[in-house]
Amino acid sequence: MTKRLPGFVFLVIFLALVVNTLSFAQSHFDFTPSIAVSETYDDNIYLDPDHETSDYITTVTPRISLALVKQYTRVELAYAPSFVWYQDEDDNNTTRHTATLTFGQQLGSHLRFDLTDTFYRSEEPIEETEGIVGVRHTRRSYKRNSGEASLSYQFGPDNHFSLGYRQSYLENDDPDVDDGREQSPFADVIFWINEANGIELGYEYTKADFWRERGEAGDDYTGNSASITYLHRFGPHITISLGYTYTDRDFDGDTEDYKIHEGNFGYEQSFSPNLSLSLGIGYFVQDNDVSDNEKGYSYDLSVTRRIGEYTSMVVGGAGGWNEAYLEAERRGFSKYWSGNARIERQILEPLSLYFGGSYRKDKDDTGRTWRTTRGNVGLRYSFLRWFSAGLEYAYAKRDDDVNADDYTNNRVMFTVSASKLIRW
Repeated sequence: MTKRLPGFVFLVIFLALVVNTLSFAQSHFDFTPSIAVSETYDDNIYLDPDHETSDYITTVTPRISLALVKQYTRVELAYAPSFVWYQDEDDNNTTRHTATLTFGQQLGSHLRFDLTDTFYRSEEPIEETEGIVGVRHTRRSYKRNSGEASLSYQFGPDNHFSLGYRQSYLENDDPDVDDGREQSPFADVIFWINEANGIELGYEYTKADFWRERGEAGDDYTGNSASITYLHRFGPHITISLGYTYTDRDFDGDTEDYKIHEGNFGYEQSFSPNLSLSLGIGYFVQDNDVSDNEKGYSYDLSVTRRIGEYTSMVVGGAGGWNEAYLEAERRGFSKYWSGNARIERQILEPLSLYFGGSYRKDKDDTGRTWRTTRGNVGLRYSFLRWFSAGLEYAYAKRDDDVNADDYTNNRVMFTVSASKLIRW
């Protein structure tokens, strides 16, 4: 069974809303053409644990970005095709695509509309999208589209109400991998009772459908998520929170339904313009309809530090529970913990050095465990005003209880790019 989400749903909404904004008084356009050429050596392009295949990959990526900026409106469209050639495994030659749309419109003194949409097509087995940790062991292409539209109303200096809809759509060329769509209308409100005490309420409904060309797809589901959070400010630089979140999943087939109850405590502090801390800790219970319940702790940590004028650092981590249904690997509910760090240092005015790394451990409801380690280091050099060059080494390793899903991957990439902003 094949289902298709109209590719221009958000674009149609955008066009209907932007027609009335095209009075060009007190406005300007930003047009940014750019191009990047890269050469990559990859020692395991299929992420195979036993029979590694290496290759040189050449990529040419022209990109255009057009933005209209007015007093109450901002519209930006960007598109970048990437022409990809493999030296040996040339059956993988392809064209990747990335397109983004951002639209913001102040409809009144207190009412605002925002719309974002991102589309990309790729054959790379590791998706770079935040929150997606599943991998593929082929170079078959796939497409992903994600978008969100929302109306927000401000009814006080810090009080606001939002109502919106988000969707995510995945289509794979591999007939043995699920295609799918998730749709989620949502609403949230933040209300400050006084200068120090506030309440945040949130709700989201999710409907997820899955299908594939060959074999049986994973079960569809519907779900609800509702949260309530108490906020307290100790002056302008410190905020604490205490909250509760309820989540449920109701599957159409044999997949077990479950409910998740989670309590959490949060602490945020800005020590100075160069140092800030965000910390969250919690505890959750997964209440399963049939099997034994799962329990665990959750946390979220981020420390941002700027050292002098030339060095910035971010250290953090997250853990708790996770769901993976709209991915190449349908892993369902799992528990995880992770840590990460990134440092960037400007060595000279045109030259900067960066390096970072992360470690993550996951465990699903069958007891299967996998550990993922990633790291990278690179140099960036700017020259002749509009040009830049970069050299990067990236490492990735997965140690899985299922040996067929293990992999080790090393990549070295050299990139030269040019970009110029034209404003009128």
